[in-house]
Amino acid sequence: MEFYHLRSFVAVAEIGNLTQAAKRLYTTPPAISAHIKSLEEELATPLFIRSNKGMSLTDKGQLLLKKAYLTLDCALDLVNLAANNQHEIIGTFHLGINLTAKQMRLSELVKNLQENCPGISLDIHQQSTGITINDIREHRLDGGYIFGAIPDDFIGVAVMKKKITTIAPLSFDCSKIVTQADLRIHQWIMMGDYCPFDDFLKDKLGNNILSTIKSSDETSRLELVKSGLGLSFLEIEEAQMAEKNKQVRIISVLDFPTTLYFVVAKNRAREPVISALMQEVKILWDLEF
Repeated sequence: MEFYHLRSFVAVAEIGNLTQAAKRLYTTPPAISAHIKSLEEELATPLFIRSNKGMSLTDKGQLLLKKAYLTLDCALDLVNLAANNQHEIIGTFHLGINLTAKQMRLSELVKNLQENCPGISLDIHQQSTGITINDIREHRLDGGYIFGAIPDDFIGVAVMKKKITTIAPLSFDCSKIVTQADLRIHQWIMMGDYCPFDDFLKDKLGNNILSTIKSSDETSRLELVKSGLGLSFLEIEEAQMAEKNKQVRIISVLDFPTTLYFVVAKNRAREPVISALMQEVKILWDLEF
């Protein structure tokens, strides 16, 4: 029995689909299928019930899943021990961010990594909360920064509080906006891809929001607002800078606070590279261990 057989088995058990499991493990469906077949032949028992809807565990498969978790955890402990003894962990951390590099203090993080973990490199992706959550689940990212509640299958730390405000084109007559309800008749540039900001907007203005454009990128939304295409949410510091530069107007009636979290998947939190990044993020933001 090989460890990669168990990893393939766990991926299929959790997802219920060969193709998606292969994407998670950066391999092919035939390879995953071969791993499962080898396990079933070695154990002389079927582990999955196969149907048009996907793959579900048999009773024996459920028992093996519990043992597989324990076995893989023990193997990970050995890797962690070896990495700690070597005083150097080698790998790439794929990081999702949803604010600017300056706001994320990325240059400081890189400098700290070069000093404390020189074997770790960063692969940075600018994207929305929803995409980051999905990409972490699908193993396209190792961790990232998100707004909104931490999902149950993640662990994370609160990094900082942010204030979100509304920006409007310079031509917009802000004097006519007295209450939140006054914003319902105007076009909005929304975030899309499961963004908690969109949920907040719908909660305040209702589901029938006028919107023909969505963008998960703050810079793009700012440019669209500057072009007169609608209203949008923006982090307060970026909004104030744009207003100071006479690019947009700020409307404060919908302002709300939100927490920025750094998160990773629970089932990968003990992997050496991920564990090291979590530690460096805590150091960067002066958080408790």
